Amino acid sequence: MDFGASHCFIFARFASCLDVTPDCMSYILDVSTPTGASMYTDSIYRSCEVSMAGIPLYADLIVLPIRDFDVILGMDWLSAHRARMDCYNKTVDFCLLDGTTFQFKGDKGFSTPIISFI
Repeated sequence: MDFGASHCFIFARFASCLDVTPDCMSYILDVSTPTGASMYTDSIYRSCEVSMAGIPLYADLIVLPIRDFDVILGMDWLSAHRARMDCYNKTVDFCLLDGTTFQFKGDKGFSTPIISFI
């Protein structure tokens, strides 16, 4: 999860493992990286299921040639699921529109529950 990212992204090589065909956006997106570089894309995987704590949540994942992460869940996704981040305690609390609440807890770079695609 990245509160500095405005959108959700997926590494192109990781995306090839999905049994889904990406859509072509009607525009080319210019994404600025923290290093100041730009990456361009027009491919997106729509409504990918992300399972957290056994709860299915959905994200539109924009394809990028990123290497360090398989998936980045950005502010659009975090805000849609009413997430509150506590960086000190390494937790993210979710309060879904239907009243469901749960917590995602990070531990030494590993996270529980594991994010998976269904």
